[in-house]
Amino acid sequence: MLRLSTLFLFCWSVLLPTSALAQRFGGDFGGAVGFWLLYVDPGIEEDRSFGRDVGGVLSMGGRGFLQTGRVRLGGGGFGGSFSREGLNELGNKVEGGLSGGGFIAEYLLVQRNLELTVGGFAGGGVLTLEELLPPEGGDVGDIERLRRRRQGIFIGYPWVRLGYNPAPLVNAGFQLGYLIGSEDVGGFAAGIDVVVGIIP
Repeated sequence: MLRLSTLFLFCWSVLLPTSALAQRFGGDFGGAVGFWLLYVDPGIEEDRSFGRDVGGVLSMGGRGFLQTGRVRLGGGGFGGSFSREGLNELGNKVEGGLSGGGFIAEYLLVQRNLELTVGGFAGGGVLTLEELLPPEGGDVGDIERLRRRRQGIFIGYPWVRLGYNPAPLVNAGFQLGYLIGSEDVGGFAAGIDVVVGIIP
């Protein structure tokens, strides 16, 4: 019991200090830019993905925002691609990508070394699917064909984010959310990002 209490007090002193050493990201007003790595399961339905759901898109992007008090407002974007074999009965290869950009807003529930925020992303994006079809006649000399779909979509992505401030102008976070999109797109998403303040 004594060991458990000691561990709890140690974690409390490191993550949520009450002394003057507490690091709060951005202060009352500040600006920041950062990098964003996002894993998305688009959940594209079977009739749009050649026989099976498409999932597992690893995207990279960026974000920027201004912070005043507990509110962060800004924008960002991401993009990534995927390649899958056998997404239909013929075993055809499918490649594609998902990208988006738009408005980002967050509200800080906890605002010390350890941050807890609720927020989200809303904007537009592009979904691309390319299926490599085998030659029609089956002859060796025939040329493979490409079937391509490219669609503009709406993207919404609400999340809960846990961040840590190792320094007053540095914040690293992990977020969990759900991607909501038009054209039968929607599924689980998770991301990590690191933001660095540019205005103290």
